[in-house]
Amino acid sequence: MHRLHAIVLACAALAGPLSGCGGEVMVRMIPAPIVMSDERLDFTQRVAPEDRTTSVGVLFATNRAPAPEDAPERFSRNPGDAVRLGLAQVELGEPGWSYDELAASDRVSRADEPRPARVASVEEFGMLGESAAEQRFLALIDRQVERSRTGEAVIYLPGYRSTFDQVMTLMGSWAHYLGRSSAVMAFSWPTGTRAWDYLIDCPRAQAFIPDIERLVALVAERSRAKRVNLIAFSCGSPLLAEVLVRLRNRHPEEGFEALQRRFRIGTAIFVAADIDLQTFARAHVPVLSEIAVRTQVYLSEDDFALRISALLARASRLGRPRLDELTREDLETLASNERLVGIDVTGVYGAHELGGSRGHGYFVANQRVSTDVLLSLIYPFDPAWRGLEHGPGSSMWTFPDDYPKRIGDALYKSVPDLRKGK
Repeated sequence: MHRLHAIVLACAALAGPLSGCGGEVMVRMIPAPIVMSDERLDFTQRVAPEDRTTSVGVLFATNRAPAPEDAPERFSRNPGDAVRLGLAQVELGEPGWSYDELAASDRVSRADEPRPARVASVEEFGMLGESAAEQRFLALIDRQVERSRTGEAVIYLPGYRSTFDQVMTLMGSWAHYLGRSSAVMAFSWPTGTRAWDYLIDCPRAQAFIPDIERLVALVAERSRAKRVNLIAFSCGSPLLAEVLVRLRNRHPEEGFEALQRRFRIGTAIFVAADIDLQTFARAHVPVLSEIAVRTQVYLSEDDFALRISALLARASRLGRPRLDELTREDLETLASNERLVGIDVTGVYGAHELGGSRGHGYFVANQRVSTDVLLSLIYPFDPAWRGLEHGPGSSMWTFPDDYPKRIGDALYKSVPDLRKGK
């Protein structure tokens, strides 16, 4: 393919998970994970009375510049001069809904019938590096995890072509589905909403890695979270990989157990990762296995965005790998790594995008895939417990046709307090 033709296709294809075809901003809830439709289970039983509202708090760190007063959002697409910490209040569902109405809608949620969401307010605490701002940020994390049965903090790194409000409403949805028990936060880095912004924004984002590292270190070293789980999407994935490498390299004399005591990194999730396959296999995986309990990679052959990205980079991407680019030694090393989990979502029943590029936004669009991501953020269970299976002749985990029943059975058996009426 002619390189100019590939660039044109890339500009049309490489979109965020909630982007519209014309670049318009869509702010809405993501569909509920399929497990929430299981009639035997009731996820609301874990929600504290004071949290049974349609408003959800999402902590944020952003190096976006503040937007003008008459702008539709608090922060612009442009880089700012500092990293701001704060709290966004996200309203979920139709205006006037009660919590019970919102929860009832989760049971019948569909990708083709999106529910509204909006950022109702944004409160800034101050700058990353300022003691008072960091103390307030940490206090909210600690208050949340102390009330939690599982005690995790979740940090999300988005891809490009997502506005600040889109990132906050996405994480507000996740916080709701996590039962309001996890401390949920996101690093919203500066990016535009035009398709061709990919060619500038993703390379420029490499400069933000030190800021993201500071945020992860703050939460991991100074909060009371029992585990810090991290999830990155698309070109947010190379940022996360480099952050974890830098954190590990701060303490080269320490082994896995010491690094776990220091950082408590649980699961590092890479979804539709726009990372060079060879770089990840040879430079990232060995280091990630020393700092994270599990590195979990979701990939899809049907990811059109990463197909175009590979054409531009002239090398396949982690989220749509060509394994023949790896040596036999590479493959044997990856296969023997017990902390690395590969999950192939190609052909999984259901939607694989929400208005963005074909096959790229499956972790929010596909209710089976989002169930697995959700459970990976709460429970440190292996893929077999989560209802996945190995494909014939493959080291990748896949979703069986009866996945909804399998995961419902697993939760009903292993997590009794989710049983309806318990």
